[in-house]
Amino acid sequence: MNTKIVFLALIFAFSFSGILFGQESYKTLVYEGNKKFDTNDYDGASSKYMEAIKSNSGDFTAHYNLGNALYKKKMYQEAKEEYAKAEKLSQTLPDKAAALHNLGNAMMQMNQPEKAADYYKQSLKQDPYKEATRKNYEIAKLRLKEIQRNKKQEQENKSGKNGGGEDKKKGEEGNSKNQKNEQGNGPQQDKGEDSKPKGNGSKGKQLPKELEKAILDTINGRERKTARRILDEKSSSKPQSNEKDW
Repeated sequence: MNTKIVFLALIFAFSFSGILFGQESYKTLVYEGNKKFDTNDYDGASSKYMEAIKSNSGDFTAHYNLGNALYKKKMYQEAKEEYAKAEKLSQTLPDKAAALHNLGNAMMQMNQPEKAADYYKQSLKQDPYKEATRKNYEIAKLRLKEIQRNKKQEQENKSGKNGGGEDKKKGEEGNSKNQKNEQGNGPQQDKGEDSKPKGNGSKGKQLPKELEKAILDTINGRERKTARRILDEKSSSKPQSNEKDW
C-alpha cells in the first residue's frame, strides 16, 4: 500500500514539474521574442513567438505579439489571423480591445475600411475611452466614404462617355474638377509604425497638409467639422500593445 502511494506521489511530482518547466519555457521564449522585437529583428521575434506557441498554443500573449511582428513585416493577412486567435483567447477587456484594434489596423492596410471600422467599433465597446481607436474608427469611415464616392464618380464617367454633345462636355469638365479635389487618395494610415509588444504605446505621424486639404475639399457640412477635428490630431495606426510583459 505504501509503495503504491509513493509511486503515485512520484508521478504527480514529475507531472507538476513538467508543467512548471513548460510554463517557464513559454515565458522565456516570449521574453526573448520581445527583446528581438525591440531591436527591430522581426524575423527573429516571429521565430521565438512561434516556438512559444508550440509550447503553449492556448495563451493570448504569444499570438498577439506574433501578430505585431508579422504586421511590422507587412504580412497583414498573417497578422490578422494571429490577432483573431489572440482575440478569442483574451481573458481581459484590455486584451480583447487591443486585439480588435489591431484587427482594424490590419484591415486598413489591406484596404478594407468597412471591416476595419467594424473591428474598431467592437474594440470601442470593450474600451470606450481609447482615443486612438476612436480616431482610427473615424478615419476608416472617411476612407470608406471616399471609396464609395470614387465608385460613383467612375459610374458617372462611364455614363458621360456614352452620351454626346454638350452633356459629354459638361461631364468631362466635372470630372476634371473632381480629380483635382480628390488628389491624395484620402486618409491613410501612417507607414512608419514602431510599436513594441506589451506595454509600449506609440503615436502616429500627422498627415501632410496637402493631403488634409484634399480630404476636406471632398467633405461638406458637419462631416467636414469631424474630419477637421480628426486630421488636426495625430492618428494612431500602429499595433497596440498590452501592459503585460515576461
